[in-house]
Amino acid sequence: MLFALAWARGLGGRPVDDLCERFAAASESAGFLAESPERVAGQRLVWRGELEPARASLERLRALADERGELPSYAWAQLHLCELELRIGNCVAAARVLDEWTQTSEGALFIVPVFERCRALLAASLGLAEEAERWAQETIARAQALGTQWDWLEALRARGIAALLAHQPAKAVESLRTVWEHTVREGVDDPGTFPAAADLVEALIEIGEPRDVQAIVTRLRRLAKEQKHPWALVTATRCAALAELAQGYDQEAARRLGHAAEDYGRLGLRFDRARSLLTLGRTQRRHRKWAASRQSLADAAVAFEELGSSGWAREAHSELARVGARRPRGLGELTPAESRVVELAAEGRSNKEIAGILFVSVKTVELHLSHAYATLGVRSRSQLAPRLSSSS
Repeated sequence: MLFALAWARGLGGRPVDDLCERFAAASESAGFLAESPERVAGQRLVWRGELEPARASLERLRALADERGELPSYAWAQLHLCELELRIGNCVAAARVLDEWTQTSEGALFIVPVFERCRALLAASLGLAEEAERWAQETIARAQALGTQWDWLEALRARGIAALLAHQPAKAVESLRTVWEHTVREGVDDPGTFPAAADLVEALIEIGEPRDVQAIVTRLRRLAKEQKHPWALVTATRCAALAELAQGYDQEAARRLGHAAEDYGRLGLRFDRARSLLTLGRTQRRHRKWAASRQSLADAAVAFEELGSSGWAREAHSELARVGARRPRGLGELTPAESRVVELAAEGRSNKEIAGILFVSVKTVELHLSHAYATLGVRSRSQLAPRLSSSS
């Protein structure tokens, strides 16, 4: 009863903390974990983009299930952790969980096609459009046969993302609109449950049909504000900026889209950040904002590469090639990315701190510093500040 009520509340965008407390107090020994409201609470944190609390909650459930020997509960917790990695865009971690399922009996515990739909979403995140389509088709067929709408909707979302990568926006609209309209019709008011809004807006703009975009933005903004929903608040900004840029280039809208990318980075939603940078760079290129486009697309390419998303990285590099070659740099001139790293290093920041501030890996920071040292003719951090002062 409490588990069913938790699902109803969670999908409606409402808290379930009191239900978790009632479940824990219902008996001296906690009930079956797979039917605990805490499982829904952990998923809500994922949907909202509150990633660290989500990870802690789901890992605690997994450890407790392992301790009790509740294999089904362990498998469900493992699934939700895989979904967490997919939201982040952590392709390596998600693939590891799915590969483990193929080597153990855990995957056989699921009658519904959760493995297949996670594979579809992983392939979409990796930028493997054909593989995503194949897994999505298999998931949809099985989900329709079993009547499981969750897997069906997630497979449609994967298909939509893959279609955008393959430059098939009409196909993307067909899949993503089905997901969006289902959530509206069925009262799924947590907008992060099936996060199709930004992809649908992008696809609608690509096919030149922005008439539905404003309704999407309006609903997303309303739900985001009512629920103080971190992911939805950022995504509403992203969608509104995309809608404005579709009407013509606007510097303020471009700035807001860039800020949305930064906000995704602060939430730890690295795939959303990279996708926003790619869209921003593509828009800037179309409006001949060459320098800004180069920077956005270069940042997107690095971000996708760090996620292991080879297909999306190729897409960013392809867009970057269309911008044209950068003018030759003068002696002692740094790239914008190198300049940002050097300025922070000159302030005394560690490589780890710089990586956190710029949402890149420590390896990327080290690479930029190595290039900057050679360009500026210095050998250590202590020489950076004087060298920057002399060249300013």
